[in-house]
Amino acid sequence: MIKLWKMIWMAIWGMAYGLRTVFGKQKGHDSKVALNAREAKLLAAARRGDVEAQIKLATAYSDGDGVVQDYAEAAHWFGEAAKRGSAPAQFSYGICHANGQGTAQDYTEAVEWFRLAAEQGVSGAQVSLGLCLQRGLGAKQNREEAAQLFRRAAEKGDPAGQVSLAAALQAGRGLAKNDAEAVSWYRKAAAQGLAEAEFNLGKCYQDGLGTEIDEKEAFQYFRSAAEKALPQAEFELGLCYYHERGTKADLVQAYTWISLAAQRAVPAALPVRDEVKAELSAEQIAEGDQRVAALAPGRPKVQVPDEPEMVDELFGSED
Repeated sequence: MIKLWKMIWMAIWGMAYGLRTVFGKQKGHDSKVALNAREAKLLAAARRGDVEAQIKLATAYSDGDGVVQDYAEAAHWFGEAAKRGSAPAQFSYGICHANGQGTAQDYTEAVEWFRLAAEQGVSGAQVSLGLCLQRGLGAKQNREEAAQLFRRAAEKGDPAGQVSLAAALQAGRGLAKNDAEAVSWYRKAAAQGLAEAEFNLGKCYQDGLGTEIDEKEAFQYFRSAAEKALPQAEFELGLCYYHERGTKADLVQAYTWISLAAQRAVPAALPVRDEVKAELSAEQIAEGDQRVAALAPGRPKVQVPDEPEMVDELFGSED
């Protein structure tokens, strides 16, 4: 699947969560940047109307693979392939419009392309369309249709669809509230390694939502999500070490993970970090700071709610 699709979550929720930066150098589709032999061949085929070549060329420009990263070029060639009926290209072209990547941001246009791809069975497009309908972005709000789209994607095994369906089930948005079923979908997405699903499943075990309270299970899921750089999970993992929830108390570990969360704009982490720090020796603080310095690179700063809460429909909470 084209790597670009996950960027939509940044546009919808304004968060990065480990994805590459949206903004890059943009040029018109007549870019004069020299191409290597592979991309030159793709360009020639793309200009002849070869859809597969257009998608490969667009993906290369999107990812900066063999060429200078250029979102305008990516959008142009995704658009060319999309207009020829390619479902993956329609999906990616919709994301270009949703993110304002290489083209003007336009959710209405994005929804149109998402719908075309969703009707051809692209699960990512089904999730993206559902998220737009859930919030009324580019189309009239329709939570019932959104829930149906999430379920279609979830049943195909799409982890993003599984998380979005689970969040809708927990909130009773567009379908009957069912915490137990939500847990089952979180578990399926977590089994595929999706950090947001792991975090939410940890919260379910911690709070007894749709399952029995099990702090040891919650700790394991928080740890896995934190290791994937989800800031809410970093904070919750630190709290587990601090308050001995599901694991033995470890103030250095608590300081490390809560400090990471504090650096990454989790407001609630700041006072707790200082509280933990006051209980440490100078040597322990130095050890914790060294661990933070080793883990911090590559963890983008994002904005999250004042208090870590369930990650709703992947990367946001309901307004």
